Amino acid sequence: MSLQLYLLRHAMAESWSPLGNDFSRPLTSTGKQHAQLVSKWALEALAPPDTILCSPARRTRETLAPFLARWPQLLANSDYVDSIYGASVNMLLTLVEDAFSYSERLMMVGHNPGLEQLLKIVLRQDQAVTMKPLMPGTFSVVEFPETFKRDAGAGKLMQMILEKELSDN
Repeated sequence: MSLQLYLLRHAMAESWSPLGNDFSRPLTSTGKQHAQLVSKWALEALAPPDTILCSPARRTRETLAPFLARWPQLLANSDYVDSIYGASVNMLLTLVEDAFSYSERLMMVGHNPGLEQLLKIVLRQDQAVTMKPLMPGTFSVVEFPETFKRDAGAGKLMQMILEKELSDN
């Protein structure tokens, strides 16, 4: 039995403003379109996750929405986790470790720099050093050979889908 981790950085959001509330920033129209495209790709290419953990920030919820529309059965297995917003890599590792105790496929929707740091830690060293940055909307699929150990560096990057790789065709 292998485990799979689907990491999705939220799609392109409105620019941050010192007068605004970062937590409430919505996706741009481009971000909304990308979230639709990446959810369509995932539905066609992947098995659905057993569990979804999502930051409760508006931009992550809006990024996740098309996935839940395409896979409505996942609503019962989705959780908005306050601690993902602004999480340290240690917190993200703890959430992943816990979720893999009851799931084989975990999807996490969150923010940088946490998701990028998480990905670098869980990947095999040869892939971690050549990894592309997690731009907004990047969807990564990591497979682990039997169990998840936070310090093993045993994950194999199976897919990394960037916004520019998806088209409306």
